[in-house]
Amino acid sequence: MRDITDLMDHYRIAGRSIWNAAFWSQPELRNWDSWDQFEQIKNMLFGALVVGRLEQSGCCVDLATVPRPVLQVVPTHSGSVPILIHKPREGDRNIYWDDPVREVRTGDADLHFLDFFDWDKMNYIDFQYYRVRIMAFGSHPHLVGRDALLQHCHAKVFVNVPPE
Repeated sequence: MRDITDLMDHYRIAGRSIWNAAFWSQPELRNWDSWDQFEQIKNMLFGALVVGRLEQSGCCVDLATVPRPVLQVVPTHSGSVPILIHKPREGDRNIYWDDPVREVRTGDADLHFLDFFDWDKMNYIDFQYYRVRIMAFGSHPHLVGRDALLQHCHAKVFVNVPPE
């Protein structure tokens, strides 16, 4: 696995700068239509700043057939780090991040990057959290398939490098 936290940080800084400087700074652009346009810009940025650079370095699978590489988000501290896990409610389409499991350790879970996350999309954003999908969680298998939030400062991002 290759540590690509630096690529992800570059993408994070570029994305939040575009929203904060170009959209949020203009009150008439603080709306959901602008956010939808920004999401398109984020996808292009991800393609150029992460996927494109991975292709150039030849470090992962043929990205022409895999449009978004699997990026693993791994807690960096030797102990546990805080995690917020989506707890769905039947018949309620709101998203609640209040599952009673509140900690994760390195190696305890397989977390795949989905996006960056901020609580208030119509405000100044920092992309403080990685939004991840839980693919495995040894001590809590019932959480597999759920989304979770892990603070950027508590994790690194890795991409699998195929054997040569």
